[in-house]
Amino acid sequence: MNVTSLLFLALSLLAALVYHKLPAKWRNAWLLALSAAFLATWSWQFILVLLVFGLINYALGLRIESAQTKKKAWVLLGIIANLGILFIFKYDQFYLPALARLLERMGVQALSDGLKILLPVGLSFLAVQAVSYLVDVSNKRLPAEKDLVKFLIYTVYFPKLLSGPVERARQFLPRLANPLPLDRQIFERGLSLVLTGLFRKIFFADALFRMIPEAAFLTPQGYIGQNLVFWLLGYAFALYNDFAGYTSIVRGVSLWFGIELTNNFNLPYFSHNFTEFWTRWHISLSNWLRDYIFFPLSRGLMRRKTNLANAAAIVVPPLATMLASGLWHGLGWNLLVWGGLHGLYLLGERLIGLVKRPVPLQDQNFIQKTIGLGVTFILTVLAWLPFRMSLPVALQYLEGMFKWVKPDRYLILAYIRQTTPVQSWAPLDLPNPVLLLLLLLAVIFDLLVSRKGQEKELVSFHTLGKVILLVVMLLLLLVSLFADSAAPFVYQGF
Repeated sequence: MNVTSLLFLALSLLAALVYHKLPAKWRNAWLLALSAAFLATWSWQFILVLLVFGLINYALGLRIESAQTKKKAWVLLGIIANLGILFIFKYDQFYLPALARLLERMGVQALSDGLKILLPVGLSFLAVQAVSYLVDVSNKRLPAEKDLVKFLIYTVYFPKLLSGPVERARQFLPRLANPLPLDRQIFERGLSLVLTGLFRKIFFADALFRMIPEAAFLTPQGYIGQNLVFWLLGYAFALYNDFAGYTSIVRGVSLWFGIELTNNFNLPYFSHNFTEFWTRWHISLSNWLRDYIFFPLSRGLMRRKTNLANAAAIVVPPLATMLASGLWHGLGWNLLVWGGLHGLYLLGERLIGLVKRPVPLQDQNFIQKTIGLGVTFILTVLAWLPFRMSLPVALQYLEGMFKWVKPDRYLILAYIRQTTPVQSWAPLDLPNPVLLLLLLLAVIFDLLVSRKGQEKELVSFHTLGKVILLVVMLLLLLVSLFADSAAPFVYQGF
C-alpha cells in the first residue's frame, strides 16, 4: 500500500483512534497486527522473512546480554548474520547468475525466475538498525528486550518499514512503552507533517522526476548541455523532496499513534560544508555511520599512538565510513564512487582544517558563507551523477554538461508568435520554464520553512502564515493529485 494514498492515511488515522481506545495491554498487539497487515499488502512472504529476521535478532540480543564470556564473539556473529541476510536478499544479482551457471554445469536447469529471491521492503534499514541494537546491548547502553511483541514492533513498525528512519532501540522502545496521548495538538502536528510530506513528494518530487527524460540518464550524449545541467538540478531536488516527503509523512502518521520518529532531513542543501551536510541529509543513517563506523575506527587508530596511526586516523575514518554508505545503497562501482567522493570531500575538509583553523560558521561573513554553501551544493549535485547512473554514463553526462548550444533566436520568436509548427519546448534549445519554476518554488519553500538553520513545521507558523501556506499547499496538491498518481518512493529501492 502506497503511503501517499488517501486510503492509507485514512486507515492509519482510524487505526490510531482504535489504538488509543484500547487497553494498554492490547496496544502493542494491535500495532504488530497493523504492521503485519501492511507487509501483506506488499507480499505475504515478507511477513515470514521478517519474522525470522526479528526472531534471530531477538535471540541474539538475549544471548549477548547473558553471555559471561565470548560476548564480542556473539556480537560479531550477530553482525555477520545481519549483513549476511542483507547480502543474500539485496545483492542476489551478484551471485545468482554464477549459481545458475554452476547448476547448469551440474545438469540442473533453473527457470529464468526460479532462483530469484524476493527482497523484503526496508531490509537495508532493518539490518543496520538490528546491528545497532546488538552493539548497544553488548555495550550495556540498554538491556536486551524481553518482550517479543515489543521487539517485533521495533523491527517491523509499519510507518518506518519502507525507508526508515533508522531508529535506535534505546530511543524507540521507551517511546513505544509511553506513547503520547492523541490530543488536538498532537493530531494537528501530525497532520501538518503529513501535508508537508505529501506536498514535497507529489508537487515537487514527482513533478520534477516526470520532467526529466529517462533516456537522458542512459544516453546523455544525445542532449544539449544546458538541458543536462538543469535536469541534474531537477534530479537533486526531486530526490531530496521524495525522501524528505516520505519521512515527513510517516513521522506524522506515527505521531498519531503517540510515537515520535527521528527527523531524517533538515534542509541539507543549505549546508555550508560537507560535515554540516551529513548532519542534515539522511540524519538517522548518518548518525549510525558516525557512531558505529567513524568513531570506532577513529578511537581504534588513535589508541596506537604512532605517526602512521595518527595519519591513518585522519584519512581512514571518513573514507571507510562513506564507502560503507555507498555499499549500503547498493553493490556497484558507481555507488562506491559516490561514497568515495563524499569521503574525499570530508577528508579534504579535515586536511584544510589542519593547515588553517576553520572559522566557525557564526563568525563567517556573508561572502564566506555564500562560497561555502555554493561549493558544497555544486559538489554534492555532481556526486549525484554516479549515484544515479553507471560510471561510463556518468562521465558522458559530465562531459555533455559543458556542451551548451546557443538557442536559435528566430525560432524562439516564431514559437512565441505561434508561426512555427514546433509544438514542444525541446527544439528551442532552452531549459523547460516549468522545470525552472518548480526548482525556484522548491528553494522558496525551503526558505519559508527555515528558521535559524532548522526546518520548522507548518503547525509552528503564525496563524495567518499557516492558513495562507496551508491553502496554497492544498490547492497545488489537489491539482497534482488529479493530474497523476504518485510514483513509488526512490528509497524503497534500498
